Amino acid sequence: MISLPKLKRLAEREGTPLLVIDHDVVRANYQRLHKQLPRLDLYFAIKSNPEPQIISTLYAEKSGYDVASLQEYEAVLENIPTLRGKKRDDFIWDKIIVANTIKPAETLKQLANYNTLMTFDNRYELEKIKEHCPDAGLVCRLRVQNVGSVVELSSKFGVEPGDAPNLIEQAFELGLSVEGLSFHVGSQCTNIENYLNALEASAQIFKEVKQRGHKLRLLNIGGGFPVPYDGSEPPFEAMAKKLRKEIDRLFPKHISVVAEPGRFIVATAATLVVEVVGKSFRDDKWVYYVNDGVYGTLSGVIFDHIPYHFNAFKRGDKRLSAVVGPTCDALDTVSTAEMLPELNLGDLLYVRNCGAYTNGSATTFNGFPKAKILNINT
Repeated sequence: MISLPKLKRLAEREGTPLLVIDHDVVRANYQRLHKQLPRLDLYFAIKSNPEPQIISTLYAEKSGYDVASLQEYEAVLENIPTLRGKKRDDFIWDKIIVANTIKPAETLKQLANYNTLMTFDNRYELEKIKEHCPDAGLVCRLRVQNVGSVVELSSKFGVEPGDAPNLIEQAFELGLSVEGLSFHVGSQCTNIENYLNALEASAQIFKEVKQRGHKLRLLNIGGGFPVPYDGSEPPFEAMAKKLRKEIDRLFPKHISVVAEPGRFIVATAATLVVEVVGKSFRDDKWVYYVNDGVYGTLSGVIFDHIPYHFNAFKRGDKRLSAVVGPTCDALDTVSTAEMLPELNLGDLLYVRNCGAYTNGSATTFNGFPKAKILNINT
C-alpha cells in the first residue's frame, strides 16, 4: 500500500481529486485469491473497475474477463498487447465470458463466430441467441440466495433451480450448446451459506441434466468474495477453505470451475485524495465541502452501498464532522459522521479502499470533472 507521505506528494504534484491505483496491490489480491482457490479459473469482472491498465495488469497474471456489454468486450481486446496481429479466436474462446443474461441483438451479432461463453436465464434470450449468435457456449444462470450480501442480484437475474433443467433442455432442442451453470451469491457476501446452498443446488442440476442425456462441463460460482472495508468481514481464508472442500466434494475434477471476482481484486488497490474547497458550521458540527462526491468517485455510497471514511493528513483533536461533495444536490452527502481535526480550505483528505465501483460509475454531473487516475507500478 502506498505510504501517506508519497500519497500526499502525488496529490500536490498531480492535483485533486486524484485516484491512485497501486498495481502491486491488484496483483497481490489476484494471487491471494488464486492461492486460496487454486482450482478456479478467474475472470476479472470489468464492471468493478474498467481502468485499461488494470485489464493489462491482470492479463499478465493469466486472468480471464467477465464482461457485460460489447463496450467492455472491446475494452479487453483493445488493452491486451499480445492480441495485435492475432485472430480474435486465438484468445477469446477461453478468456472472456459475457455474464449479462440479457444482451441486445446487435451485441449478439457482433459476437457471432467467436464461440464466446455467455449466460442466459430465460427462453426469450435463447431464441435471440439462436437467431444471432448460435455458436456461443451457453451457461445457465441460477437464481440463488443472496442473504447477507451488501448488493443482492437475484431479484433481477437467474432462473429458479427447479426450472433450470427444463430451460437447459429447451436450449439443446434449439440446437444450442450449453456448457454449464452459473450463479452469483451477491456482492460483498459474508454469508458462506449462500455459496454452500448454491453449490448443492448446482450439483443436483448437473445430475438431472446428465440423466436427461446431456453433460455439463463448467460451473461458474460468480464473485462476491468479501473485502475488508472495516474489519467486520469474516477471514477470507476460512471461507475459501470451506469452498474448496465443498467444490471438491460435489464436482469431479473433470468439471471446470470458474469465478468472476471484481471487488476482491481491486477494492483495496486504490486511494482517493480530495481537497477541502468549502467549510461551514451546521447542526453543531463542521461540514467540509470536498471536490469529489457521490456523483463522482464516491458514487459507491449510493450504487454500491459502501460507506467511505475520510482521513486527514494533518493532526489535531478530532470531532464529529460531515463531508459532502461539490455539486448543488443535497444528495451529494458522503458522510455525516466522520471524526476529523478542524480543517482549513485547501487541506487534503484521503479515502482508502476506493478501487471497486467508484470511478467506473462516476459521472460529470454539474460539470464537475471526474477524478484524475494515476496508475502506480513498482
